[in-house]
Amino acid sequence: MLKDNPSMNRSMRTVLIILSKSDQSAITVNESLSALMLFASFDINIHVLFRDAGLSLLHNAATPNPQLKHFLKPASKMVESFEFYDIEHLYVLDQDRNHPLLKDCSYPLQTITLDQAFINQFDHIIHW
Repeated sequence: MLKDNPSMNRSMRTVLIILSKSDQSAITVNESLSALMLFASFDINIHVLFRDAGLSLLHNAATPNPQLKHFLKPASKMVESFEFYDIEHLYVLDQDRNHPLLKDCSYPLQTITLDQAFINQFDHIIHW
């Protein structure tokens, strides 16, 4: 007789990651995005909210600090790989829906109000 594996019965964890740093702070942002993709590879359901300077990560023309360009991949290019990690829930705040950085954005963004009802959907929240 097979025993149930308790980890198989638990539902997948849902994590909201709030990115509020620009592509110009490339080392920190690259580390954050790498961690985010690592979480997703371990079957953690990742949702990403881009806000403040983090909106620059959605702008395809973003370039890293010229002094770092030989060492780091632009963080905005890392966002392009989210689809390979099944990171499909990408959000911006309602007030940012017409932000100039989103003008040519090709990502399927959902606009949200950052309120308690939205926050309560997640097991964990990480702000980078």
